[in-house]
Amino acid sequence: MDGALRSALDTGETGWLTHGPPDGDPLPGPVPDAGRAVLPLRDRGGVVGVLLACWPGPVAFDPPMREEVQAVAENAVRVLDAAPDPEGFGDPLMLRILLDCLTDAALALTRTDGPDGPDWLIAHANPAAARQLAGVPRPAGRHLAEVLPAHCMDLVRLIDEARTTAAPRRVDRIANKGAGALIDVRTLPLGPERAVVVWHTSDDPGLLLPSVLGRLDHLALFEDDLVSGVSRWGERAYSIFGMERGGPGIPLRDLMPRTHRDDKGQLAALLEALTVRQEGAHTLIRVIRDDGGMRHVRISAEPLLNGPVTVAVTGVFQDVSAQHRTELALGATYDQLTAAQAQAVVRHQFVLQLQKAILPEVPTSIRLPGLLVTARYRPAAQDYRVGGDWYEVLPLPEDRVMLVVGDIAGHGVGAATTMVALRNALRGLAFTGGSAGQLMGWLNGVAFADPRQSTATAVCAHYDPHDRVLRWSSAGHLPLILLREGRAVLLDTPRDLLLGAAPSVVYKETVTRLRAGDLLVFYTDGLVERHHSSLDDGVERLSRIVERHAAAELDDMADRLLAEVRGDTDDDTSLVLVRVLQ
Repeated sequence: MDGALRSALDTGETGWLTHGPPDGDPLPGPVPDAGRAVLPLRDRGGVVGVLLACWPGPVAFDPPMREEVQAVAENAVRVLDAAPDPEGFGDPLMLRILLDCLTDAALALTRTDGPDGPDWLIAHANPAAARQLAGVPRPAGRHLAEVLPAHCMDLVRLIDEARTTAAPRRVDRIANKGAGALIDVRTLPLGPERAVVVWHTSDDPGLLLPSVLGRLDHLALFEDDLVSGVSRWGERAYSIFGMERGGPGIPLRDLMPRTHRDDKGQLAALLEALTVRQEGAHTLIRVIRDDGGMRHVRISAEPLLNGPVTVAVTGVFQDVSAQHRTELALGATYDQLTAAQAQAVVRHQFVLQLQKAILPEVPTSIRLPGLLVTARYRPAAQDYRVGGDWYEVLPLPEDRVMLVVGDIAGHGVGAATTMVALRNALRGLAFTGGSAGQLMGWLNGVAFADPRQSTATAVCAHYDPHDRVLRWSSAGHLPLILLREGRAVLLDTPRDLLLGAAPSVVYKETVTRLRAGDLLVFYTDGLVERHHSSLDDGVERLSRIVERHAAAELDDMADRLLAEVRGDTDDDTSLVLVRVLQ
């Protein structure tokens, strides 16, 4: 291999790679920027190999750490190469010890030249491989083709790929008709003359089941020999019961003193099912540990029979304490959610009635002095039912009419209650005779003094039918739309402050002379606001649709506008259409 490994071998210099190898250097490691150390291995004054050490992530190699890693390299030469190979194949002793620790079957192979070309001899078979190759006495020293004839060609091809790429190779399955499949096959190259093959088989459940269960948290195997009275436990059983590892296991019948008094009956029923009725069973008990702690343990077991006699019991302990606590927490959460749901129903009914009281529907147009008016309200979402939008159409003395549309920031009960306060305040102030600008100034004082500190936009207009004059004032609201002779124009106004933003604001008043047949559109931003376009674009689109329906009756136009013009910001909408009569 080129790169840091080759450099260490050729120069004898250590490479300290704090953030991993440079691009293009194929060094193994957990992540590309993991710290790595590449150290030459020296023996009798010469470099005989290279040691690669990897860390989980970037690392700063301070002097103490460098000394420790170099000490590991010095020991590696002595341990890996000094020990003789008792089987005479030149494999390091530590390699065989490592393979013997694996639960999967593993073979150490040595390349040799045969009469028909290169061949692979088995230098070592670990215990798992020896069990699976039980039909072959002493696999070590035999050719791979003798031991695994049905799979040899595929294995050799996989080994050659690993040697060519200088990297491990893996396939999910190697199968041959009439032979058991090799599952999860891995080949590892160890220099030009050695290789390791690791696998497990699909037809050996006795080997796989303990391995699979051992990988699951909180599970442990046990077996009680009822003849000898000896119980054998998997390692995790000791931690479940809070006992030191290595000691004898406790038979099921002797767990009674460790069982919570309220659960002793369940354990007795389990023992009766296993030994008297001779059938599999399971139960859940609380176990009291020596340290005073308690565990919820599920026990699943099956009897092993010799004729009519139960001679052993085998099964699984499962610590479900965490699951039990989760179930309790979920139960409490469910109770809280049920209560919250009941409160939500009451809240929904309250807000629904509030909406109907504040914004009564106007299904058909109403006549007022010199005007024909219709209004619509569309809530933001079913959960809110009402938000901060509102409108007001109020006849005043001397045939004047007040027209108002407003939008409180926010949704839900909080926005609705603020809207009620402003709307009721304005209804009372309207009969003082104040102008639209004065009313907006007074309403701003009400909003600024509100403890909820809400802000709002609004437009307030007074219409006098005697001279067809509209006097109006805006607090940061969107422009009104005037449709005249089929063409829609915007009635914009100086951008005064929002209601509640500052005290003592003086609002300007605009005067607009109207004609018979004119149509005014009052609306809130929920009708035109969209995420990926500006408000100006939304208002322009609304204007064009108003022009398209210029000839429609007032109620039909209102319904068509709500159907065709929709924002996507989940905001509620108020719409008031006003037509000037002859």
